[in-house]
Amino acid sequence: MFDQIKKLSLQSVIYGVGHIMTRLVTFLLLPLYTNVFTAEEYGVISLAYAFIGFTLILFRYGMDTALMKFYITENVKEKHGVFSTIWILQFFSSIILASILIGLSPFLSQYIIGDSAHSNILQLISIILAMDVLWNLPMLILRTEERPMAFVGLNLVNVFTTIAFNIYFVVYAKLGIIGVFYGNIVASTLMLMFSFPIVYQRLRFKYISKTLLKKILYFGLPFIPAGIFTMVMELADRYLLEWMVGTTAVGIYSAGYKLGMFGLLLVMGFTMGWTPFFLKKGKDDQAPEMFSRIITYFLGIYGFVAVFFTLIIDDLVKINVGDFSFFGEAFWSATNIVPVIFLAYFFFGLYVLQLPAVYLPEKTKWIPLFRFVGAITNVVLNILVIPTYGVMGAALATMGAQAIMALSIYLKSRKDYKIPFRRIGIIFPLFAMIGAIFLDGSMIIKFMYLSGYFILWIFIVADKTEQNFIFRRQL
Repeated sequence: MFDQIKKLSLQSVIYGVGHIMTRLVTFLLLPLYTNVFTAEEYGVISLAYAFIGFTLILFRYGMDTALMKFYITENVKEKHGVFSTIWILQFFSSIILASILIGLSPFLSQYIIGDSAHSNILQLISIILAMDVLWNLPMLILRTEERPMAFVGLNLVNVFTTIAFNIYFVVYAKLGIIGVFYGNIVASTLMLMFSFPIVYQRLRFKYISKTLLKKILYFGLPFIPAGIFTMVMELADRYLLEWMVGTTAVGIYSAGYKLGMFGLLLVMGFTMGWTPFFLKKGKDDQAPEMFSRIITYFLGIYGFVAVFFTLIIDDLVKINVGDFSFFGEAFWSATNIVPVIFLAYFFFGLYVLQLPAVYLPEKTKWIPLFRFVGAITNVVLNILVIPTYGVMGAALATMGAQAIMALSIYLKSRKDYKIPFRRIGIIFPLFAMIGAIFLDGSMIIKFMYLSGYFILWIFIVADKTEQNFIFRRQL
């Protein structure tokens, strides 16, 4: 069992690094954005990125999930048929959707990014969306074929080109906000070019069939509602903040949210190894016990990372490099929401960890409902608390929605596929994270708190087998 968990850990680390590098772009660009742009300008950029995240769900319409599902087969012809059908379908649909979006951009700009004067931003976003959909499919192939080095290599290309061209267009060409999206256009173009050999090797028109197309659409399309509800959870707070408080508040909130993104990166990086792992191992007799251990280990590691960032975040943002601080001084107040965002992603991680109890008994039709519950909770809580607590209210609403979603999947799925949760493995990191929020002391005290977390986890959460493994008394 421990060998299988080790394999999952290695895959999660490798693919997680690739995913983290991609998402880390926005974090690494924070020093640039928060020192060059005002909070209001960064608010416009944040609303644009929020729109990209939401619209990608519509551009993909579940085909990325369908590719992961049906490409895992020993039949080479079927592999090529699945990939060819999905890639061609996505190629034409992306062109159509991008064209519609470009045509409507003068009308939609005011509502999407709060600035009708920048309709050209929406036009650039449309092109970025179409290209990102197409180069993402080969990346999924690299995951399913377990080719981690190629996966990480292409992600490095994305990271370096995005950062380099953002700096060029914003700092040297002095194009302001529009320069951010020119940088993304160039990066997406290069990613499409570098991923094309993967497409070329697998594209076989002769294996495309109506039967296969129907099967793919039947599986993938139901994921659209779940994806939309997910993005509502992720993005509704930005638009409600813009509506109730203003674009400047969106800028402050988005900056703090980006600082807390390490929580999301941990969860999503783990998920890249977790999903194919539980789909392959779910039929084993020892699977429920193995899943329980994995849940305990992941939440323990997540809690440690969350405590670490909670304790150092105020000092981190004030680090100076020349004339620039890591975080523009106007954005320093954003650190208040970082611990709450980490708590939100803790509950999101708890939700993801319970997915075997839905996928394995083939109860995936419930996933849109879980997401719907989370989305509605998020919107309602945001409307209730933003007027009183502003930016912090939006963060608390997100945390509450993620907690409700994790609880909803637990209540429904425990009857269909029982995972023997180790409750102390959930409670311990949760309370440690909350305690770190209220800890006020020197770096020595913070170090002792962090060290205490690690030691107490071993003696309170780990069982005898795990303690023996840690201390190498026996394997």
